Amino acid sequence: MRQWRNVLFVLIFFCLLSGCGAHRAKRDLIVLLPDQNGKGGVITVTTQGGSQILDKPGYGIEFDDLNKPPVAPKPVEEKEVSDVFAAALSVLPDQTGRFILFILYFERNTAKLTHESNDLLSQVQKTIKSRNSNEVYVAGHTDLVGTEAYNAGLSSKRANTIRDLLVSSGIKPKTLFVSSYGKARPLVPTKDQVPEPRNRRVEVIVR
Repeated sequence: MRQWRNVLFVLIFFCLLSGCGAHRAKRDLIVLLPDQNGKGGVITVTTQGGSQILDKPGYGIEFDDLNKPPVAPKPVEEKEVSDVFAAALSVLPDQTGRFILFILYFERNTAKLTHESNDLLSQVQKTIKSRNSNEVYVAGHTDLVGTEAYNAGLSSKRANTIRDLLVSSGIKPKTLFVSSYGKARPLVPTKDQVPEPRNRRVEVIVR
């Protein structure tokens, strides 16, 4: 359970697909596909004759005359989706696991990792190597205690500490992109000068 509290798998996009059917001369078909969590967005399908709202994943709207209102949404069989949208589905990228976010926490007023985050660092290194990643973003942060100038320096020191540890483990320096934000982007919003351990962090995003 400890690992899951520190490793967040980031999904930057959700799978919302609309398109026209293969038999365009006979009808147009728009289908709302679910994302990997079974959820979807909302589409308003409008013709000159009227409109319908499509907000249920797995449902579709079809029409064959733009001068008439589209029919009410109805379920679309998975086989029909595969048949009609085969070409479009075949080129969709696999969004699962495109980005992985690790959050490493630090002792107060230092660039020293907490014991738990120090253990997590090996997982970060293994992930970068196993994915053969060419883009790893390392971003340093602080809590809101202290001046902006002090925290700008501290967040930079934290980020570069992680960068150096990754390089020493065999990660290529040119794959690492380092930035720091001081106290400007707290993970947990607090009032100024309030200590918050979860804001003393470096975020490592592995693409």
